[in-house]
Amino acid sequence: MKKILLLTILITNLLYSADLTVIINNSNLKGTAYLALYKGKEGFLKKDSVFKGVKFELKQNETIVNITDLPSGEYAYIVFHDENENGTLDTNFMKIPKEPTGSSNNFRPKFKPNYNDFKFTLDDKVTQKIDLK
Repeated sequence: MKKILLLTILITNLLYSADLTVIINNSNLKGTAYLALYKGKEGFLKKDSVFKGVKFELKQNETIVNITDLPSGEYAYIVFHDENENGTLDTNFMKIPKEPTGSSNNFRPKFKPNYNDFKFTLDDKVTQKIDLK
């Protein structure tokens, strides 16, 4: 029984051993920001499908967000500065963000966001630098 428990712990540690670091260049923005991490294509950009959400304070010029102990796999994320502190990303009638945003791979869509442009593989440690505009 002890061998099975030890093996289960070892496998769990291997599955949840990936770390994501996001370095956010945010010029002179200050205040609350959010990072919404999505695991896989299913539910991408849907509020109820966020795999891990992180609320943090922006530091002037550069902010570093670390998310540890994630399962390996395919991910995408969106970051936004909550300028009016209402807890949501404000958009116009065409769903274009009215608050500064950034995303995985530092991708900036011109039209409707496509998951394939945002996705990246997390299998150990990944660091991405993005701009919040």
